Amino acid sequence: MAPDPDRRQVSFPKLKYPNNRIDEPRTPQMWLHEKQLQDGAEGLWRIHDDLYNFTDFIKSHPGGSQWIECTKGTDITEQFETHHLKGIAETLLPNYFVRKAKLPRNQPFTFKEHGFYKSLKVKICGMMSEIPSDARRKSDFVTDALLVTLLISSPLCCWVWTKNFVFAGALTIFNGFILSSLTTCAHNYFHRADNWRMYLFNLSGMSYSQWRISHSMSHHMHTNTAQDMEIAMLEPFLQYIPYSDKPIWAQMAAFYWPVIFTFSVITVALKDHIAGIFNLGGAKYQWQLVLTFVLPLWMWLLGGLSLPWTIALWIVTLLITGLVFTTYGLTAGHHSHRNFFEGDIPREQDLDWGLHQLDTIVERIDYAGNHFKSITRFGDHALHHLFPTLDHAELKYLYPTLLEHCEKFEAELKMNTFYEALISQSKQLIRKRPNDFRNKKSNEYHCVVNNNKR
Repeated sequence: MAPDPDRRQVSFPKLKYPNNRIDEPRTPQMWLHEKQLQDGAEGLWRIHDDLYNFTDFIKSHPGGSQWIECTKGTDITEQFETHHLKGIAETLLPNYFVRKAKLPRNQPFTFKEHGFYKSLKVKICGMMSEIPSDARRKSDFVTDALLVTLLISSPLCCWVWTKNFVFAGALTIFNGFILSSLTTCAHNYFHRADNWRMYLFNLSGMSYSQWRISHSMSHHMHTNTAQDMEIAMLEPFLQYIPYSDKPIWAQMAAFYWPVIFTFSVITVALKDHIAGIFNLGGAKYQWQLVLTFVLPLWMWLLGGLSLPWTIALWIVTLLITGLVFTTYGLTAGHHSHRNFFEGDIPREQDLDWGLHQLDTIVERIDYAGNHFKSITRFGDHALHHLFPTLDHAELKYLYPTLLEHCEKFEAELKMNTFYEALISQSKQLIRKRPNDFRNKKSNEYHCVVNNNKR
């Protein structure tokens, strides 16, 4: 069927719907291509209603070339506003200005100077000097320790399978948890400027460069909207959007989601490799995808198992990793029945991006202040979404400012425990009726979080 150019989003009917949202193989490159067609960037880079030509800036971009190179022809307003905290980027923009855009933005989000997000950003920037200078070393230490543990436990697991099945089974589960934790830690790094630890994400079989698009650019910037690629990638098996005609078998996912989660990582890995090899959906095979095979090769060389059994053990490890990684990832805050999703009624058609993030997040209170849990289980998720380039070790110092800001704007930072998040996720998979956020005006917000929790 030919794309319908007049198709509109449900929650924001004035905005165009991404026509290839459900087209396989749903690659990040397809998502970018659709944005190029709808963003009105005219082959340049769009920020708000202005067009810029960053061609000469690609190689000198401090964050790395990918962020600029792959977004040519798209609207990068959300990325620009949330990824630059020092005010330097704004001073450089006039050097690359070309002209005003002809079409209005195909996004509902605003970044008004005295709005919730921009004023919070000013406060956070002013606080950066108060954060301990060695805070990021804590994340580096946890990540490096997990990497060393994985390098020891993986071949050891192979060797133990030749000695004792019970101990080997337990060690295999442990290995899956370690790989999951390391993968989540690596996620902390691919949000930032290029660095060697971001490559550790590929040990899981997935691609950090693909996730920079599907996760950092799509999910983080357009959370739970029609532009959120991570919601689309789960369908039709997990239908988090409250479709009015959601079939009963899809609602039953409230019970069978662990099966889908288990195969999630290995499925994404296969899709990335196949799409890259056969150039499906605009994808290209990149050298860093080869890092996928470093772990099984390491296990085979040092573990003492035959190659077929090593591969089988590696696959089992990826299955365990998929269950753990996705369980923590999809209960990190966005998949609650209390949150906003495409299909719900938004508070207004033009809304502050930061307030939208609060509408799509329920923070897990039982991870509060625990750096290890935060960096290995997608904790401190509200501040991570609001300021994705900050290290997870830095976030806990910023919560008093966030809570004070919530109180000023009478905004709500919703909270639950991990186990409540599991139940709430199941309720969202069942939900068919839209939530109405129109009553969440600023004068009706209440900050319900006790500062002592942090």
